[in-house]
Amino acid sequence: MELSGETGTFTISRTVAAPVERVWEAYMTPEQFVQFWAPAMVEIPIESVVIEPRVGGRFECTMIVNGEANHNAGTFVEFVENSHFRFGEPAFSEGFSSIMSFTPVDGGTRIDVEQSGLPVEFLGGANEGFTSVFDQLEELLARG
Repeated sequence: MELSGETGTFTISRTVAAPVERVWEAYMTPEQFVQFWAPAMVEIPIESVVIEPRVGGRFECTMIVNGEANHNAGTFVEFVENSHFRFGEPAFSEGFSSIMSFTPVDGGTRIDVEQSGLPVEFLGGANEGFTSVFDQLEELLARG
């Protein structure tokens, strides 16, 4: 896909019925991560996942979309266990940043996502993609 170079910001939130520690574990454990991170109909091979949970650590995976491999790579620039993480470039574009925050609420966890510097070509499908990711995360958490 040829990108225009234009970027924008995307935000979305979801509250899930699991404690912060359990949700955090799902994000930081490759075997769980591959079960929900990609939207439905997209595969992430476990061998492509690298999660180095610390500032300066890598956050990488390859998404197989319609048979085409799309490698996503970023670096954790902020990392506070059970609270939030931010990863940045190279990811999708120069200046890209994604922060995910996890807040305890009424026995569950509110997940807030903000992505800035996201290519405008991805903005249209971002809500649908993250809704699918959150739905799959809830299914994973419900299984225990």
